[in-house]
Amino acid sequence: MLFTSGTYYVFLIAAFFVYWAFATRGRLRVVSLVIASCLFYALAGGWALLLLIAISAIDFTTTRLMARSDDRTRRRRLLLLSLTVDIGALSVFKYAGFFIQSISGGLSRVGLAIPDTHLNIVAPIGISFFIFQSLAYVIDVYRKDTEPAQSYAEYLAFVSFFPTVVAGPILRAKQLLPQLRDRLMLDGATGGQALFLIAIGLIKKIAIADYLSANLVDRVFDFPERFSSLEVLAAVYGYALQIYADFSGYSDIAIGSAMLLGFALPVNFNAPYRALDLPEFWRRWHISLSTWLRDYVFFAIAGPRARNSMVLYGGLVLTMLVGGLWHGPAWTFVLWGLLHGIGLVTVRGWASLRKRFGLAKRNSGWSRFASVLITFHFVCFAWIFFRAETVERGIALLSQLLAFTGDTSNLGLTLTLIIVLGFIAHWLPDSWFEVTRNGFVRLPATLQACALFALALGLHFVASSDLVPFIYSRF
Repeated sequence: MLFTSGTYYVFLIAAFFVYWAFATRGRLRVVSLVIASCLFYALAGGWALLLLIAISAIDFTTTRLMARSDDRTRRRRLLLLSLTVDIGALSVFKYAGFFIQSISGGLSRVGLAIPDTHLNIVAPIGISFFIFQSLAYVIDVYRKDTEPAQSYAEYLAFVSFFPTVVAGPILRAKQLLPQLRDRLMLDGATGGQALFLIAIGLIKKIAIADYLSANLVDRVFDFPERFSSLEVLAAVYGYALQIYADFSGYSDIAIGSAMLLGFALPVNFNAPYRALDLPEFWRRWHISLSTWLRDYVFFAIAGPRARNSMVLYGGLVLTMLVGGLWHGPAWTFVLWGLLHGIGLVTVRGWASLRKRFGLAKRNSGWSRFASVLITFHFVCFAWIFFRAETVERGIALLSQLLAFTGDTSNLGLTLTLIIVLGFIAHWLPDSWFEVTRNGFVRLPATLQACALFALALGLHFVASSDLVPFIYSRF
C-alpha cells in the first residue's frame, strides 16, 4: 500500500476514526493500533506479517526475561538468542542468495567450479527497518537503557507502527513506548501541521522524485552511453535530488500520519546537502539510521578504544560497510559504503593533521562554500554506485561523464527547472518553511480543505500513469 495511493488515505482516515474512538481507553487504544498496523502490513507485505509477529514475540519474551534477571550470564544468553533470531532472519531472507553467489563467483575465478545455485527468496518489504528497530530495543533493554514493554500488544504496536513499518524512520523504544502509555490529545494546530507535512511529502515524491526518475534519471542510468556528458551530469544531480525528495517525502508523510494519531516522531532529514563535511552530512541524512549505526555498530566495534586512530578509522569503515549492506545485497551498496567510510576517515585524518600542526580552521564565507561544494560532489559521486544496477554500469556512467560531450537535447526546460528549483528550495531558510506551515495552520478548515483538494488535482495531472514505489521501501 503506497503512501501516494488513494487506498492509503482511505485506510488512514478509517484508522484515524477507529483509533480516536478508543483514545480514552488505554488497552483498547493500543489493541486498535495493533490491528490497524498488522492489517496495513498484511496488505503491504502479505505473508511477511507472520515473520514480523514471530520476531516480535521472541524479542518481547527474551527482553521480559532479561528484565527479571540479574544473572549476567543468563542475560547474555537471552541477548544472543534474540540477536541470532533477528540477524539470522535478515541474513536468510535478504543476504543468503548474495553471499552464495559471491562465494560461487569467487571460487569459479580460481578454477574451482561449483554448481550454480540460486535461491528464490523474496525479502519481506521493510524487513531491514523493523528488524533494526527490534534489535535496538533488545540491546537497549540488555544495557538497561530502557524499560521493557508492559505487554506484547504494546511491543507489537511499537514494532509494527504502520506509518514507519515499511520505510522508517527507525524508532527507539523510548521514543514511542511512553507515548503508547500516555493519554494522547489532538488539537486543530497539530492536525493542520500533520496535513501540511503530508502535502509537502506528496509534492516531494510525485512532483519532484517521480518526475525526475521517469524523465531523466532512469533513462541515463540504464543506458549512459546514449547520453552526453552534460546530460549524465544532470542525471547525477537529478538522482541526488530524487533520492532526497523521495525518502524525505516518505518521512514527511510518515511523521504527518503519526501526528494525526497523536504521536510525535523524530525528524529524519535536515537539509543534508547543506553539510560542510561528510560527518555533518550523516548528522543530517537519514538521521534514524545514522544514529542507529553509531550507537549499535560503531560503538560496538570501537567503543572506548576509539582514541586509537587505527581503531577509530577501522570502526568508521566497517560501520559504513554495514550501512551499505543494510541497503541491499549488492556490491554496488558495498562500494557505496566503502566510499563513505574512506571519506569519513579522510575528514577525520585531515582534522587530526590540522590540529597536530596548529593549522587554524578557516571560517570565511568562501571556505565554507568550498567545503559544502566538495562534500556535495563527493556525495553525488558515491550516489552513482548506489543507483547503478552493477559496479560495471556505474563505471560506464563515469566514463561517459568524462567524455566531455555537451549535447543537451534530452534536457527540457521542465527538467532543468525542477532540478534548479529543487536545490534552491533545499537551501531556503528554515524560517520560510515555518512561515508557510504556520500560515496553512491558521487557515480555516474549509480553506485548508480547498488547498489540499487543489494540490491533489495538480499532483494528479503531473503524476505518472503508474504508481512508483518509494526507493527505501525495498530496503
